[in-house]
Parts: sequence; structure tokens; C-alpha cells
Amino acid sequence: MREHVHQEDPVTVGPLVKVCGLRRPEDVTLCEELGVDWTGFIFYPPSPRNVTPEQVAALPRGRAARVGVFVLPSAQEVREIMDRAELDLAQLHGGQDQRFCEQVGPERVVKVFWPLRYPNLADLERDMGAFASSCRAVLLDAGTAVGGHGVSLDFTALARLSFPRPWLLAGGLGPDNIQEAVRRCRPWGVDLNSGVEEAPGRKSPVLLRSVLDKITI
Repeated sequence: MREHVHQEDPVTVGPLVKVCGLRRPEDVTLCEELGVDWTGFIFYPPSPRNVTPEQVAALPRGRAARVGVFVLPSAQEVREIMDRAELDLAQLHGGQDQRFCEQVGPERVVKVFWPLRYPNLADLERDMGAFASSCRAVLLDAGTAVGGHGVSLDFTALARLSFPRPWLLAGGLGPDNIQEAVRRCRPWGVDLNSGVEEAPGRKSPVLLRSVLDKITI
């Protein structure tokens, strides 16, 4: 089983790994076998990786924390889906405010920010800081849509940011760039999706194993 860096456990040797956009039992099982830390499920009908709470509840359950990705539902709907799908965390992509996060439960919220929407890093740091007490972690994504867009961020620029909470890097991460991303950004966690897929919602065992082999630092 792989080990990962965690703020409370500085002796471990690699970033937390989340694999998102899961739909198939065999992909969830593979993630468990490889020691993936968080498994992610997208609750957004326009996405080709969309799932229902019932589908997720029926998937194999192991040691990985289960994360739901949400855009449109209300805070109450998010909580209900989390209960039905047996989720541990809610990743919020819809520009939800601090009150929304508090209604879901700050300890259960991963708040998403899009650096490409900001004219400068200072404005991004300001907005992240405003959520310091409203979330468990923040996630920086390269795209403007939910997951699987294959676009990467400027790793060098991200290294200059100051983060109020543990942070995950997302966007176009795969075997070809994962080492550079981890080396330049030193993220607390990485979020994998399209970069380890054969097709939307179908993870590639070869690509996923390759990334995990390269990610340990």
C-alpha cells in the first residue's frame, strides 16, 4: 500500500491521491488495491461521468474516503446525497459561499477554486483565505467545467501561492506530467481523472499504475 504526505504525519513520502470520475466497480476495486486515498464520484448530469447516489452506494467500499462532486444541488440536497451514497466528503464546484459550506459541514467540504479565472495570484489567495474556516481542504482546478477536461495549470506559478488549508492540484494530470507537477507545486494532494482514462468514466489500469509509480517522492 502506498504512503502519502499528510500534515499530521510528516514522515510519509508522497501526496494524497484522489481518483475522480469513477463509475465502474472494477475501477473502484483497482483504486483500493493500489492504495488510492480518496475516490471521487461526480453528481452532475451534464458530465459523461455522472452517477446517481444509488449507483455509488452499490460500489465496493474499502479504506478510501469517498468524495462527491457537486455543482447545482442545494446544501440540503448535498447532505441527502451524501447520506444515500455513503460519502465522506463533498467537493463543491459551483461557486458556493461560506454559509453553504457551513451548512454541509466545514470538516466535510473540499472547496474548488479556478486560478485561470483570476487576474492575479493575490486575488486567488484572498478568496481562498476567506474560506479558511469553512472547508477541510481546497482544490485548484484548471478548467471551467467539472472534471475531465485535460487542461493543466502553471505549476511554477502555483508554487508561489500561500494556502490557508491543505490543497489538492487537479487538471490534466497523467503519467507525462505528474512528476513535474509534484516537484514544482508540492501539493498536499493530487486529483486524477481524464489523465488516467481509456474513455470518460473508464479508468486505465496501465495509466493509473504508471502515475502511482511516478508519484512517490
